[in-house]
Amino acid sequence: MTLLTATIPPLETDRLILRAPGADDESAILGFLRSDRAEFYGGPMDLGTAWGKLAAYAGQWMLRGYGMFAVVEKASEQTVGMAGPYHPAHFPEPEMSWLVTSAQHEGKGLAREACQAVLRHLFADLNWPHVVSYIDRDNTRSRALADRLGAQVAPDLPAPIDNCDTYRHLPSEGAQ
Repeated sequence: MTLLTATIPPLETDRLILRAPGADDESAILGFLRSDRAEFYGGPMDLGTAWGKLAAYAGQWMLRGYGMFAVVEKASEQTVGMAGPYHPAHFPEPEMSWLVTSAQHEGKGLAREACQAVLRHLFADLNWPHVVSYIDRDNTRSRALADRLGAQVAPDLPAPIDNCDTYRHLPSEGAQ
């Protein structure tokens, strides 16, 4: 039996710690995926489907060497979201993705702060030339965040998900 291991570097901002997703995040992430808030992530999901999605987020680190980070607010020590590259087999390239676990964490700039930290890591540490986000045309909050991060709609890059536009993030934008 081969044991898979991955080095998952923690990232830190003034208010957040971004770290490997794990059991401490299960309640918050499953709660999100099982709620109406997950409508743009394939939800709401039943418990088994939601757990499988969380397992895929965690397992991607082993398969690809990169993945989504659990986003933990330092002050409360609560898991407030996830952010990072998501790359299932049917995506042509990694997607910069994010989610905020509950409405109580919205409107504070936490998602932007987390995404900026991840983008800095992807561009400065991993030397990625760009990363995309596939955003549902009806997801106004994510579209607004992509705009604030400096991403541009890339009509030349088709999205692998129905009703989505592809946004392109470049190193010179949004990661500051």
